[in-house]
Amino acid sequence: MKKLTVLGPILLLFVLALASCGQSAEKLNNDGNEAFANQNYAGSLVAYHQAGEESPELAEPHYNAANSHYRLDDYEQAQQEIEQALLGEESQENLDQNSLYNLGNTFFQTEQFEMAIEVYKEALRLNPDDLEAKQNLELALRQLQEQEQQEQEQQDEQNQGQQDQQDQDQQDQQDQDQQDQQDQDQQDQQNQDQQDQQNQDQQDQQNQDQQDQGQQNQDQQDQENMDQQQDSQPKDQEQNGQAGSQPQQVAGLSEEQARQLLEAAAQGTESLEEFLQQMMVFPGAPPMEDW
Repeated sequence: MKKLTVLGPILLLFVLALASCGQSAEKLNNDGNEAFANQNYAGSLVAYHQAGEESPELAEPHYNAANSHYRLDDYEQAQQEIEQALLGEESQENLDQNSLYNLGNTFFQTEQFEMAIEVYKEALRLNPDDLEAKQNLELALRQLQEQEQQEQEQQDEQNQGQQDQQDQDQQDQQDQDQQDQQDQDQQDQQNQDQQDQQNQDQQDQQNQDQQDQGQQNQDQQDQENMDQQQDSQPKDQEQNGQAGSQPQQVAGLSEEQARQLLEAAAQGTESLEEFLQQMMVFPGAPPMEDW
């Protein structure tokens, strides 16, 4: 039984010949091996499947079919065929160890390195001297480490991206809050300005009303004074008329007037009154000289 080198250290066990089986199953299995050797993997699968149907208890047709699926890069179907080979009634220890080895290879190809490591370990428990299984186990361990490192880096980048996004969202929220506060302050200032303007307009209106009221009171007082003055004017004119009808006495008497006054006083009361009546003058008369 030979092993084929596949993708560097990853090795695949070659197809098996049937040790003991029915003539038909043996022939079908050999036909499959011949097609496999000619790299006709699809044709080999037909023969292997027919051999399995002819003798379902055999493990070899499933094992060989897994190799054909592996060469066709159909790793999932290869895993299923290997699992059938491990469940075969006539499975042997050597076949089980080779099946586990190949199963590890399928897990390796699908980058299921943890599963590949466990299967390689299981194959080494059956055959600790399998150097190829040891090499593939070491390779799977390195690949797992690199995978975990890449996943960690991706997780760190994702976390950093989330943190950056959170920081950006927080900054955007702060900017929005600041803008909202500025808008609110501007609105408050506008409201305050409007209130101040209303108060100023109200104060100006009150002052204007007071001024108008004062002017109205002043006009009313002036009107009352004028009415009073008009009411008192006829009396003044009457008094002035009476005063105009009365003679005004001259401030001073001449020597002759004084002598005549004394003579009239000596002659009697009537003569004195007449004399005094002559001494009175009307307004506008020329003043007499003082003596």
